[in-house]
Amino acid sequence: MLPKLVAQKIEENQTAMLQTLQNLIAIPSVATRAPENGYPYGSNCADALDFMLQTAASFGLHTQNLAYHIGTADTDVTAAPYLGILAHLDVVPVMAENWHTPPFTAVLKEDCIFGRGAIDDKGPAVAALYAVKAIIDAGIPLKKPVRLLFGCNEENGSTDLEYYHAHDTMPPLVFTPDGSYPLISIEKGMMRITFHALLHDPIHTLQAGTAPNAVPAQAICTLSASEIPTNLPENCTVSITEETAQLIWNGKAAHASTPETGNNAITGLLQLLAEQPKFADCRALSALFPHGCTDGSGLGIACTDETSGALTCICSQMQIQDRELTGMIDIRYPLCTTKEAVFQTVQERLQDAGFACEIVIQNDPHAVSEESELVQTLLRVYEEETGQKGKCLAIGGGTYVHDIPGGVAFGAEFPGWDYHMHGDDEFVPIAHLMKDVRMMAAAILEICG
Repeated sequence: MLPKLVAQKIEENQTAMLQTLQNLIAIPSVATRAPENGYPYGSNCADALDFMLQTAASFGLHTQNLAYHIGTADTDVTAAPYLGILAHLDVVPVMAENWHTPPFTAVLKEDCIFGRGAIDDKGPAVAALYAVKAIIDAGIPLKKPVRLLFGCNEENGSTDLEYYHAHDTMPPLVFTPDGSYPLISIEKGMMRITFHALLHDPIHTLQAGTAPNAVPAQAICTLSASEIPTNLPENCTVSITEETAQLIWNGKAAHASTPETGNNAITGLLQLLAEQPKFADCRALSALFPHGCTDGSGLGIACTDETSGALTCICSQMQIQDRELTGMIDIRYPLCTTKEAVFQTVQERLQDAGFACEIVIQNDPHAVSEESELVQTLLRVYEEETGQKGKCLAIGGGTYVHDIPGGVAFGAEFPGWDYHMHGDDEFVPIAHLMKDVRMMAAAILEICG
């Protein structure tokens, strides 16, 4: 499918592409929570966008900066763009002390590039740009215009897309290299619910969970020394003073979309305390959130379908201070139910246990038909470029196209690989990056050539 001349240009541009990615990774573009220095997401995100738009312009693309929320690079401005490739330049924060290489210095070793954003999503963004460049360099005209979109707030709410929709129109066909191969066509609905109550159990303080969308790895509570359970499991530690004791339950973190890979410290601690006579509230909560259960059975919302999979549910955060308990629930629900049905059941179960609750965030599921022309084209490209069978995937997480009708995620993670996305020592193999360029170039030519 990919013309030989385009493939040749991709190979010729490899060195320049790697240098572009190194320069982009060197910009620590963690979006700020509030406008900073006159930029909606801070100076570093603005610098990253400037760099990519300047690079795109040097390749002959027509660029536009939408007030540093998002930028576009078009192959042609005499007609409306037909295909959009949506990538983001912002990255998640780092704990540099946990990295074996400087996170914002792209290090080439073992035929890989290490650095924050290498796989999410700077590497794929650069690959998309160089896919277009290879087509331009090969002198192949496109019948329909392509628009590259470089956003700056995917990791923190995608308000960049809100700004874009208010000022421009999205192309009719859109894919993002912000997911996995072969192709993601279904993303479950997501709901976050906060719950609270006045606590009667003899717990002085409790702190657990650092993010609403992650299985908590640790839960720390303080109790009266006389209330410490006996026969503590090995993963628990306790330190006792004259009157109080600190109890720590250690679990394992995981993303809320794949909670079965973690070990929830909140539910583990609740189960432990529920065995003590004076902890009626903990017994009620442990019944609602049984330790090891991730399908929402305790809340009465478990369900599954063949298309989108099973519902997942975790208690992701909990705090107790001055007898006030607050908690967070993260739910990813399949196509076979609705947000109204899920919330009604959760609300009833929590109220029966003495807890009030409110919805914090809710997103409907995103689903694109497998028979979509865009889906079929991209799957065909994947099969021809990899020799592997293409198929549609359903996930519990959300990609950059979650709120774009008809949009799908095409790459950039290959099956069976852990690129440490969002983690320490994030990387991308150079060979995978080159495959990304080839597949995006093939997709562009198939759809617009």
